[in-house]
Amino acid sequence: MTNPKNEKINIGCIKIFKLLTLLYEDRAYYKDVVEIFKDEIEEKSSNNIQVILNKNMNALRVFGIKIRKENNKYRIQNNLYLMNFSKDDIKSIHILDKAKDKFPDKTTQKDIRSFIKSLMLRMNNQEKSKLSQLKTNYDFSFYYSDLKQQIEKAEDLCKNHTHINLIYIKNNSKFECSGEAKEVLYTSKNVSLSVSDIVKNEQYVIPLSNILELKEFPSKSANKELTTTVVYKLKNRLAKTYKLKENEYSQGYDANGEQTIVCKNEPFDILLARLMRYSFNCEIISPKFLRIQMQEMIKNTLKNYEN
Repeated sequence: MTNPKNEKINIGCIKIFKLLTLLYEDRAYYKDVVEIFKDEIEEKSSNNIQVILNKNMNALRVFGIKIRKENNKYRIQNNLYLMNFSKDDIKSIHILDKAKDKFPDKTTQKDIRSFIKSLMLRMNNQEKSKLSQLKTNYDFSFYYSDLKQQIEKAEDLCKNHTHINLIYIKNNSKFECSGEAKEVLYTSKNVSLSVSDIVKNEQYVIPLSNILELKEFPSKSANKELTTTVVYKLKNRLAKTYKLKENEYSQGYDANGEQTIVCKNEPFDILLARLMRYSFNCEIISPKFLRIQMQEMIKNTLKNYEN
């Protein structure tokens, strides 16, 4: 026969675990916490909900977990299990904290803040104090730091799917293109703007430092999307030894042992340069305009050897 007292204790434990889950996921909003303990509130017909909430919060404080309420949300201040941080660990965290705002990529900034916050939850008070006392200033000079304003502008254009017209430099010549601002792309040495021309069914990846003029159109681009899927075939030994990239998958091998690869969302300029390295062991199947573009690249390369 089930012991009612034990059953009540089990239900109470489940509630505490649900509360812990919300706290660790930083989703412990007041209304959601009240929902966990609503049966206790209804059972006691209590008008003072906070008394019941405080009682359950104290159950966590017994185990050393500190909780603070701010802006209609409960936030955990430390972790149940602490880590030992050395002096070098704390200095590294300090450097990372100072560097985070220098990244032009907002997503990277957000991820670093979240990571540092998770580390601080695992520090004791003495280690937190050491971290707060570090006052060293660092000079973080990134390759694209001079492009901060252009990067912010490009991110806004992409966010709003703005239709733009660009004049830019490529191979010491001026080019012009129109299309939808799609994405800001970062590499270790440069930052570029990806532009999709729906009419020509082409995608351009243009370094921000190469853009001479940029004109915005008042209306947003149409919802029609430019396909960024490329199918190519690998032959001979490369077909067997090739390692798939993160944005690729294989459609298998044919009777001749040739492997068909499907690549998605890799900028065309970067993809073509990569496939050129595979020489006669690689053939682009689709889209047709990219196949033609590869043919032009090969022809221009051969011109270097005509004399």
